[in-house]
Amino acid sequence: MQFEINSESEITEEFLMTLLCQVGEARSSFMEAMRVARKGQFKKAETFLKSGDEALVSVHKSQTSLIGFDEGAGKVTMTLILTHIQDHIMTTMLCRELAEEIVAIHYQLQRSNTREKAHI
Repeated sequence: MQFEINSESEITEEFLMTLLCQVGEARSSFMEAMRVARKGQFKKAETFLKSGDEALVSVHKSQTSLIGFDEGAGKVTMTLILTHIQDHIMTTMLCRELAEEIVAIHYQLQRSNTREKAHI
């Protein structure tokens, strides 16, 4: 994936679709981390969080390149697809924060339940 945008012609449909797929991959990984944590599979959950983080870093680099190229001067034409991608990036970043918290909550609940059973 290309990170440095030097002209608007580099903001191709392929670039945008790749960006959308990467952010979708990140979100899916974060959602899966929460699902496996619910089952008590915390090592798997950590793996999914790391995988999502890697995809999100790539997305963030591309987003930063777009912002840097634009320089607040309106060089990047805001299309519906670009707005859609930005929305997905923001919701995925929120999903990441929530996934980390939810995995931690499941972990604490499991530890608490294990201690209670040990005292019975």
